[in-house]
Amino acid sequence: MAFGLFKNGDELFTEGVDLIKRKEYKKATKQFHKALDKETSNEDLSRLYIIICDLCDNDNDAAEFINAAEKINSSNVKRFQFGLTEVDSKEFALECTLMAEEIEIAGRPDSMEKGKALKELAQKYQMNVGNKPLKINEILKGETSSTGISEALVLQATAYETMGMVAVMSDPKKGAEYMQMAYNFRRQIGDSGEKDMNMMKGFSRSVKCWLCGRTVTGEGIHFVTTSSDVAPVFKEDGSVILKSSPEDNHSIYMCKPCYSAISNRSDQISRAYYDKAMEEMHRMEMRLEAEIAAVRYSK
Repeated sequence: MAFGLFKNGDELFTEGVDLIKRKEYKKATKQFHKALDKETSNEDLSRLYIIICDLCDNDNDAAEFINAAEKINSSNVKRFQFGLTEVDSKEFALECTLMAEEIEIAGRPDSMEKGKALKELAQKYQMNVGNKPLKINEILKGETSSTGISEALVLQATAYETMGMVAVMSDPKKGAEYMQMAYNFRRQIGDSGEKDMNMMKGFSRSVKCWLCGRTVTGEGIHFVTTSSDVAPVFKEDGSVILKSSPEDNHSIYMCKPCYSAISNRSDQISRAYYDKAMEEMHRMEMRLEAEIAAVRYSK
């Protein structure tokens, strides 16, 4: 076998292609750079492979995808094979642009605007990619069944989940509606949607706070269930529509303002006792040190 020093550019290029098939992208990148240094006849393809290998190692960097899209669009290579995947350069560049937008949106804090941006991106996948398989998912994630339509459905579900979590803070019923829509999209892509369904049910549930009597909607968000001994004498009449406690008589419903007020006050009391105990311990240490010092000096 020839030493690397004596290999020509095309031999180094072929080694890089073999490394791609083994998914050793960093090693492949080095071989393509060496091939370019030795003037391979596959110069354009070597540069394109370097770009995609870099993506495989930086698949959460939006800037990398933007850079890749620009370089692939300016490449003379129209079609190529990356590992076992046949790729159209223009279509792949478009996928890189969409992926960059997806990464950027995902990094934003949750808001209604983020949800709307996800919905708009879903429409772009549906219109520009459609039922074609996503080559970028096949290369980066090994997903051969992912299409523009399936990605659009995932983004729609994520959009309504985001909007639901935002809406529930001021309008639990609206939050529940968004979670219902998210559930529908999850079902279309073959997911159980169980999490969205449970949140939808919780968001739409209404109870009465045991302490203040206020009607509150949104389980886990605007009211909580906390343990308590509820004697039979306190059990609510069966005709009561909005309950203040579950049927088990071991807990009660509390609205978040009441719950947080009690929790905060409990923390304050605990802190006061802690500070007092530490102060007493400090005084005791000082007395012991003084007594020890007195014994030492008396000798």
